[in-house]
Amino acid sequence: MSQFLVSARKYRPQKFDELVGQQHVANTLKNAMANNQLAHAFLFCGPRGVGKTSCARILARVLNCENKQNQFDPCGECNSCKSFNDNASFNIIELDAASNNSVEHIRNLTEQVRFQPQRGTHKVFIIDEVHMLSSQAFNAFLKTLEEPPPYAVFILATTEKHKILPTILSRCQIFDFRRIQVAAIVEQLVAIAQKEGVKYDEEALSIIAQKSDGAMRDALSIFDKLVSSTDKEISYQEVIENLNILDYDYFFKLTDAFLKEDISEVMLKMDEILRKGFDPELCLLGLAEHMRELLLSKKSETQALISASESLKKRYHDQGQLCSTSFLMSSLSILNQADINFQRAKNKRLHAEISLSKITYLNRAIDSVGTTPAVKPIQNNTPQAKGLPTPTETKVENKVMAKSVGPSATVAVKKKMQKIGFSSDEAILQKIAEEEKEKQIRPKQLNLEIINQIWQDYYNALDSQTIKTSLKAKKIEISSPNRVVIYVPSPNAHATLTSEFELLQNIRDAFDIEMLQVEPILNNDLFPEYKKFVHKKPLSGREIYDKLVEKNPNVKKLKEAFELKVDS
Repeated sequence: MSQFLVSARKYRPQKFDELVGQQHVANTLKNAMANNQLAHAFLFCGPRGVGKTSCARILARVLNCENKQNQFDPCGECNSCKSFNDNASFNIIELDAASNNSVEHIRNLTEQVRFQPQRGTHKVFIIDEVHMLSSQAFNAFLKTLEEPPPYAVFILATTEKHKILPTILSRCQIFDFRRIQVAAIVEQLVAIAQKEGVKYDEEALSIIAQKSDGAMRDALSIFDKLVSSTDKEISYQEVIENLNILDYDYFFKLTDAFLKEDISEVMLKMDEILRKGFDPELCLLGLAEHMRELLLSKKSETQALISASESLKKRYHDQGQLCSTSFLMSSLSILNQADINFQRAKNKRLHAEISLSKITYLNRAIDSVGTTPAVKPIQNNTPQAKGLPTPTETKVENKVMAKSVGPSATVAVKKKMQKIGFSSDEAILQKIAEEEKEKQIRPKQLNLEIINQIWQDYYNALDSQTIKTSLKAKKIEISSPNRVVIYVPSPNAHATLTSEFELLQNIRDAFDIEMLQVEPILNNDLFPEYKKFVHKKPLSGREIYDKLVEKNPNVKKLKEAFELKVDS
């Protein structure tokens, strides 16, 4: 039985022109060799799986190749190329800094630099994950890196450039490797699938490319896994099942239900998604991405930004024409707010359903402020979809945004639902939609009574007694037409209030005031019943030592026995 070789190794680039998505690096290196201006030290940095080590190996092979092809490509036939392919080259030394990161390892490397290459013209040192070297190892490496012998070339590779010492960076030519575009990954996967005799769907390969997050190695690993599990036939359905991806068909169906204001269909689709084991947050994030694609599909100039197959782009375009820009922008705003508050919500499913219901009733929210609806009508039997006028997008956008993402944040909505005597989801959501319509205009001036009511509602809905205790004492003042100051008595209360983003946002959203500031301020003087907070002076080393000796005299004996010194 022959040993299986993964695609990432089998199809590793052997020439500069085979590097996927890194032509800017390849061209620079080829020009440097053509002009005999090749540096002695390089730093290849970028995300994982984008070709840093592959590029380093290609450069190392070219430098020692005895019969270069086209001036820049290794021949693969000379003794140097063969020894490298057999992992027997003494001129190309690879070091993994993740496991060889001490001063001793670097000293061994610098010792090897002293010896000239036995065959060929260069001795190349490839140090992978160089950011893992200790500070002492970096310092031991500095002099050698700055003034190596003429035959030595250092190629450092890292995924975390910010961890490299500036003294190292200044001694290297830095090349930034980019994430590989989805189209380039799909093109490479198509070529490999054809060579391996694998049947594929273009949409399936596109999903693999998107899942890889710009890393060719990750894409090939996923490709190998799917080839093994599907008997060399990769279909879209197999991909979403094996990778546990939510089918985008659900988002198209949800959007159709939004346009029809069919809340029952929205709730049923959401339930179907959850019964398949997907998290509510994944549904919200996927729907937000779907709304983004619809927004981009509305104009030909932005359609190129959609990472999808041509057939899927057409579906986005067709559905995007049914949605106005106002509807899409408002939906994105609702979904973004839902994502921000998701981790704080106790009932995750309810939180997601409320967000979906808001999108469903966007049309009614716009109607309630005396403007035209945000979506074009779809003919069906529901009364909501009949007789809708043509959208005027630009006039309603700001009103819709304010209406749909107003003071009714998660805690407020939960409190509201407790007062509703309905049992079905549809009735509850219908009632919420009606209450949202009643909020026609937000006040344009600050009102202390409204602010105190928002605070009290939020306070009453809290479950954490610790947070309640911290928020119990406060004094609210309106210091200017667009500034609210909330005084608290202690640093703990100040930190708690600062972290309660939802409460502060609820106050901002309650008023139609641009650049409204809600600022927590610590002021112990306004709360005489609270003990004055005094910052403790940090103890010196001598003071700490004296306190330890006072508690345990043996500490002094220990100090004298080991001749220890105490900092003053």
